[in-house]
This record gives sequence, structure tokens and C-alpha cells, in this order.
Amino acid sequence: MVTLKLIHISAVVISFTLFFLRGVWLLRASPVMRQRWVKIAPHSVDTVLLVSAIALAWQLGVTPFNSPWLAAKIVALLVYIALGMLAFRFARTTAQRLTAWLGALLVFGYIVAAAITHDPLLSL
Repeated sequence: MVTLKLIHISAVVISFTLFFLRGVWLLRASPVMRQRWVKIAPHSVDTVLLVSAIALAWQLGVTPFNSPWLAAKIVALLVYIALGMLAFRFARTTAQRLTAWLGALLVFGYIVAAAITHDPLLSL
């Protein structure tokens, strides 16, 4: 289980790094955004992240029904995906892209905090 957790945490770090860099490149209209690896790598990393998350939850016997923090993370993940899609595909202006990207970064931070604390309200 230690190896699986290490894989999951590594995927989290790589996923965040790629998302952050892609946002910077997008906002700067960098030609790097047109490179093939930039379009493929995030999906590969996120697949490893999701598979490792499911495997960890299964091994620990944790479900969204018995762990509110996990349910909150899943809902937040859907919001993160929607904001990412808005930032990278659907937003028409730089201000819209920036707002969606920053919102996604905040949601990502919430997901990590909920995972660490196992508290969906983060003790507000």
C-alpha cells in the first residue's frame, strides 16, 4: 500500500505541475501549448492518478458513502474538471481563462486539503 500511495502522491504533484504550467503557457499564448506531448501527458498522468485513487480507496475500504471527505473530493474533482475545461477550451477571453484557471487551482488546493485532513469542511 505504501507504493500505491507514493504513486498517487507523485501523480498529484505531476498533475498539478502540468496544470499550472499549461495555464501559464495558455495565458502567455506560448507555442508550447501546441506541442503534442502537452495534449497527451496530462491525460496519462490523470489516468494514473484516478486509478491509484480508486485502488487506495478500495484497499482502505473507504467509499463516498462512509467517508464524507471522499464524497466532497469527488464533487470538487468534477468542479475542477469543469473549470479546467472552461479555462482551456471554452473561455473566449483572457480574463475568463484566468478566472477559470485560478478557480481550478483553488479547487485543487481544496481537494488536497480534504485528502490530508479527511475533513470536507476543513474545520471551518
